[in-house]
Amino acid sequence: MDKFRRSGYSRIPCICGAVTVLSAHLAVASTVTVPVRVTFVNPIAISKVSALQFGSIDQNLVGSETVTVAPDSTVIDLAGRVEGGPQAAASLTITASPGHIITIFVDSVVSGAGYSLTNFRCNYNAGSNGACDGLGYSETSVTSARLLVGATLTGDGTAVAGVADGSLDVTIIYH
Repeated sequence: MDKFRRSGYSRIPCICGAVTVLSAHLAVASTVTVPVRVTFVNPIAISKVSALQFGSIDQNLVGSETVTVAPDSTVIDLAGRVEGGPQAAASLTITASPGHIITIFVDSVVSGAGYSLTNFRCNYNAGSNGACDGLGYSETSVTSARLLVGATLTGDGTAVAGVADGSLDVTIIYH
């Protein structure tokens, strides 16, 4: 041990060996230029034109009975529980940068007392109807277009006479 402290020579080959290994490693290095792509878009804006409306429904609507309002405002009421009032899909105006794929989601659903809302269907820019819950509904954006949202209302047997409004969120993202 004393021998190494006095001379210090035995450490030099180790340092030189490390430099040699690093130099050999750098000699085989390679560089590549990676392109960077950026697309600037206008923020998506959503404005509500009208609410999703199921009209006046018999309070005795039970779990196996449903009322569906489609995006074109067609109403399916196999149990005959709609008593009147307006039935219409929700209508929203969407503004976005044109020519981009957008996906529309319905989420954060708050059902009113006595029912649940499911099976959300959307129609964007007079295109085809598609499911907009779950994975969402994708279309190509235009500068400004109408989005229609329909759904199925299922009773749970606990409704009482009176207003039982709920809500839903519509989220739209660029891809």
